[in-house]
Amino acid sequence: MPENSLENLQNKITNQIVCSKCEIEFMKGGTGSRSLQKYSLLDVGFTNRGLQVWCRRHDVNVVHVDFDGNRLKADFRSLEPKLQ
Repeated sequence: MPENSLENLQNKITNQIVCSKCEIEFMKGGTGSRSLQKYSLLDVGFTNRGLQVWCRRHDVNVVHVDFDGNRLKADFRSLEPKLQ
């Protein structure tokens, strides 16, 4: 397996998905949290149509990606640090 095939297992997120309600609360400064990432309570999972991000804090949909019946490739492997 070529080494570059593991690149997609690294954190390459360039744009976070956030709940707009969490973002507003965090920006107002009343959350006591140091980062929006730590304040957010997001669940991510598959639905019958695609992939959904759900905010547990506000019990609302953040985004639902409809795969339109297409079956996309997914890689569920994980890289773990080597123990020394």
